[in-house]
Amino acid sequence: MPQIFWIILAATLAAWLAMNLWTAPRIEETAGGLRLLDMRFTGYSYEEVREFLSALDDEGAALHLGAQFWLDMVFPPLLGAVIFFVFRWLFPGLPVLVIGIVSLSYVVADVLENLAVAKILRAGVDGLTPQMAATANQWTTVKWGLALVGLAMLIIGIALRLRRNRSADA
Repeated sequence: MPQIFWIILAATLAAWLAMNLWTAPRIEETAGGLRLLDMRFTGYSYEEVREFLSALDDEGAALHLGAQFWLDMVFPPLLGAVIFFVFRWLFPGLPVLVIGIVSLSYVVADVLENLAVAKILRAGVDGLTPQMAATANQWTTVKWGLALVGLAMLIIGIALRLRRNRSADA
């Protein structure tokens, strides 16, 4: 792997750790233990968004729109780059283009989700509309669906790489 991969991987891990050890737990604590919207793998309803907004205090909202937002805007492109490098190593040639599109699609969906959740947070419980909740939910479920596809492709790629290495050794 090129040196830039290791730098991007370190930055990705730093952003992930900051979100998972600092901002997300603190926001969830200020929301009475409710899970962040963008961490709900199966999505959420308008009522669940209202419940989250009602429980979230001013400190939690400020942290979500501040440090959490910026960490979560940096994280997707970094993760997309890491995934691309790994897939390029696993699948040299044409397959990496298809995988690159999936990686880029995940990044786009995650960024659009972040923007939709920020709009919800700025609107607050009184300004929330069903359409805002539906749009954010759509991007959340698309993001997690693409992440699942990417994970499946990674597992398959590692298995194929191991099989190819075993065949070469035999």
